[in-house]
Amino acid sequence: MASPHLPARALPEGTVTFLFTDIEGSTKLVAEVGDTAYGAILDTERRLVLDAAVAEGGVPFGSEGDAHFVAFGSAAAAIRAAVAAQRALAGHAWDAGPVRVRMGIHSGEAQVAGDDYLGLEVHRAARVAAAGHGGQVLVSDVTRALAADLGDAATLRDLGEHRLKDLARPERLFQVEAPGLETVFPALRTLNATPNNLPPQLTSFVGRAELASASELLAKTRLLTLTGPGGTGKTRLSLALAGDCVERFPDGAWFVPLAPVTDPELVPSAIAASIGLLAPNRPPIDRVRDHLRDRTAVLVLDNFEQVVSGAPVVADLLRSAPRLTVIVSSRAPLRVAGEQEFPVPPLSLPPRGARDLETVLASEAVRLFVERAMAVRPDFALTADNAVHVAEIVRRLDGLPLAIELAAARIRLLSPAAMAQRLGDRLDLLAGGGRDLPERQRTLRGAIDWSFELLDAPDRCLFARLGVFAGGGPLESAEAVCGLEGDEQPLDVLAGLERLAEQSLVRIALDAHDDVRFTMLETIREYALEKLDERGETRALRDRHAEAFLAFAEQTGDPGADRGRRLDELEDEHDNLRAALDHLVAIGDRDRASRLGFAAWRFWQMRGHILEGRRRMDAVLAMPGWEQPASIARLRALEAAGGLAYWAGDMASASEHYGAAVAEARHIGDLPQLANALYNRFFAKRPTTGTDEWILGIADDDKSTLDEALEIWTGLGDEDGVARALWGLGEHYAYRRQYADTEAVLTRALEIFERRRDGFWIAWTRFTRAFGRALDGRVSAAGGDVAVSLREFRASRDVSGAVLLMSATASLLLLGGRVEDAYAVGAAARRAVAETGLHIATLWRTDDIPTTDPEPADPALRAAAAEGAAWSREEALDRAIALADELAAGAIGEASGHP
Repeated sequence: MASPHLPARALPEGTVTFLFTDIEGSTKLVAEVGDTAYGAILDTERRLVLDAAVAEGGVPFGSEGDAHFVAFGSAAAAIRAAVAAQRALAGHAWDAGPVRVRMGIHSGEAQVAGDDYLGLEVHRAARVAAAGHGGQVLVSDVTRALAADLGDAATLRDLGEHRLKDLARPERLFQVEAPGLETVFPALRTLNATPNNLPPQLTSFVGRAELASASELLAKTRLLTLTGPGGTGKTRLSLALAGDCVERFPDGAWFVPLAPVTDPELVPSAIAASIGLLAPNRPPIDRVRDHLRDRTAVLVLDNFEQVVSGAPVVADLLRSAPRLTVIVSSRAPLRVAGEQEFPVPPLSLPPRGARDLETVLASEAVRLFVERAMAVRPDFALTADNAVHVAEIVRRLDGLPLAIELAAARIRLLSPAAMAQRLGDRLDLLAGGGRDLPERQRTLRGAIDWSFELLDAPDRCLFARLGVFAGGGPLESAEAVCGLEGDEQPLDVLAGLERLAEQSLVRIALDAHDDVRFTMLETIREYALEKLDERGETRALRDRHAEAFLAFAEQTGDPGADRGRRLDELEDEHDNLRAALDHLVAIGDRDRASRLGFAAWRFWQMRGHILEGRRRMDAVLAMPGWEQPASIARLRALEAAGGLAYWAGDMASASEHYGAAVAEARHIGDLPQLANALYNRFFAKRPTTGTDEWILGIADDDKSTLDEALEIWTGLGDEDGVARALWGLGEHYAYRRQYADTEAVLTRALEIFERRRDGFWIAWTRFTRAFGRALDGRVSAAGGDVAVSLREFRASRDVSGAVLLMSATASLLLLGGRVEDAYAVGAAARRAVAETGLHIATLWRTDDIPTTDPEPADPALRAAAAEGAAWSREEALDRAIALADELAAGAIGEASGHP
């Protein structure tokens, strides 16, 4: 119920009266009038309702579709507002016929959190509103007591006690009656109207997105199976779903708990007992079949996974009772005709790094934690100080409702900050749930045990071994890693994955490239790793995992035309690469650790993981034993560390690493490696004078290292190396203002790169040519080159290239006189630099190339910078490309120097 805007007034606190409204039959209305006309209807309805509410002192705090939420400090004011709103709606001349809105009012204590409220009373208000009909205003007993003095404004008619969906305590409801309001309505939409045994819930239901998705599917099928691992909230969702649509089943809604049942033959007996069919002389299946044959009813079959071989009973009932609907919660699907499976997802999580209350509270996982924590400690509140810790807790728990509820119960003893620190062993921390829960749901470990015990021995082995994968992995990698020498028989990984998926311990899907991939929640992976330790296979499996992903990184990291896809594949496996490198460093395997770091460093650079990459390569170089004679392994590690330092703008460290790499290569005597090391060294030579000469490390006249590299590559016939050396010379000549030489060597380099169809080097060569052309005052020509380079970096999703080129575009815009556009693009580039650590983007210029001021005094420029800083990375790239195109087309005037 988060508000899309800040309220005009402060939200009332303490005892608050909530008015909830929504349009009756909105789906049908949209179908009748179309989206455009419905949008106009909704705008008018919103104005009429909210104007009436605000006139009585109400503060709107949110909307969802056609529903509005308003808070009042006075119960009487809320009732008067509802009466006024209903009169306004009834008196309006609607083109499409009357628009009927139901309204519910309830009062209670609720916590203000940002622009929203948290607490059970908010949910109760929503349920009061949902019980009514269009044109009707319902009021809870608490609100009636607080609004004793309504005068002549309205009277309240007692409608008796009603069980509201998803709430434990019945609510006495009253109908507001006043001149101009309807008074005759159908029976309320509560659980009283339908025979049922749906158990009342003592806590609020959180998970509106999942409920909406499941409801949409239930409207299209008669058998909906909610699947997922232990702790995802399948039971709670099934009850909320049944309660939400109970009015569709006038002949009954029956909850059948199957957790105590282990014999599939007893499923009919359990159903008969839940419905209350007592006829001991007839078989249970006959009693159930005859009772449901002509009835419009719904069965909720809970925890079906341990009796899944009883699925034919469900199929039989659906065939014999054509108006029957069945909702099943199970870790495995039933695999019968007509079944619609709905994998229950974890609750939504806040974005990584989110700190502000509004963003954090938009996550349903956070809302669940806060509401359950308030039930344990009424004084608990989400604050600006603890929001980041709560966000970290729910992320570490994968958004699993059971895990979050167990964690919230610990708030008695642990602050959110302390809890976040202790979640390294989440399975042991999250114990001691409510005593009224089944044993398997009192700890997260128990919930996963329940699924694990249903596996046979080969699948238990495969499940444990899959724990070495960080978050999941491709089928081919699972097959390569999970078989060990000495296994009595090879594991059938594909078939095993399918069976594990049926028990909801893993999920299988096709990735963006149509390759089979499995995923595993981190909480389940922790359990799997425990089982792997019990088997004594952890070291062997981690070694196989590291070897597999080293091979993957070395193969995928090779340069090629399809660079974007290769980078995507590395991004997909980043967690596995991290796990593999951590293991190799931990066991002191310098050779494989350096190979993996070297294979990954370009990915870290191009996808904006500079800071992480530097930390990881520092760890590799800090491994003991590098004091031994020179080696290719150390050379690789030095080149990777030097490259990452260079892109981070740390030229001193880049110079140190590249210098050591040259010495290592000379000692080894490997000419291709020496040429490459000399080439790298050219870009980060120690300056002879002031620190400004660290700019790209090439302001110095000395190009001897590059000349030596060019000579070696020429002698070896290495065309790619020659082209790279020519590109380096182009940068050198551009900084020396030798524009004819710049164009000449870059043209030669481009000929080679274009013949080899190497988009990466084409883009960088064009950027260098743009730099020289900008220094020469040829802004339009520079714009054309920059536009081509930006498109290449966007296509390959090369973050580092895109960020540097955005910075360059800002400077070109300044040269062309488009100052406000320059400040917008420049601010977007600075934000990207801060997020990625790509500080090289701030070092490429000279005094002849202007830059935007981070804090301009001009209000117009401050506004432009604020706009650019708010752009997404994709939006910033689109804007930069469009502006570079304008430069190329001559739409922006030529200039040299500052505008």
